[in-house]
Amino acid sequence: MGQRRKTGDGARLPAISRRAVIGATAVPFAGPVRGLPAPGAVDIPAQCAAWVAVDMEITRLCNRWSELEVQAAKQFDYFNLTDAEISALPMGPEMDAVDAECRRLGDVCEEALEPLGKLTPRTIEDATAMLAIAYRLLRLQEDTPWPFVNKAWAFLSKAHCPGCGAAYAAETLPV
Repeated sequence: MGQRRKTGDGARLPAISRRAVIGATAVPFAGPVRGLPAPGAVDIPAQCAAWVAVDMEITRLCNRWSELEVQAAKQFDYFNLTDAEISALPMGPEMDAVDAECRRLGDVCEEALEPLGKLTPRTIEDATAMLAIAYRLLRLQEDTPWPFVNKAWAFLSKAHCPGCGAAYAAETLPV
């Protein structure tokens, strides 16, 4: 027959042996708390995607500045003007604003590179995310590492895990 449980003030939890308590405290916390990353875990793909997004914004702003410069060169004697005269042109204020934002974002990228470079990838997704940064940094160079990085990125950006089918490169890394 089943054991009766006491209710009310006389209810007690079952006795736990000292061995069970010591054994439970010796086991490290193995996984994340529901919905939270494991303690000390770093989301490398998310951090790399944020860096790539800032770098892509710099590229977009540089292209806009280039368009404004071409427009200024067509309409004015742009290359013989002083900085003050360029700022006085109709497109001058926008060029100054774009230049200031590019410099600010460039500083953000530079500051983020050192901590990102200290991270150690633990998964193929982490390594792919870090390779995306290398791709962005080296894309304008034609020296020795570029062909290797280019080919590795070309492969990994299209590859999927044979077991689960997940993409190795996150979609948030559109380099």
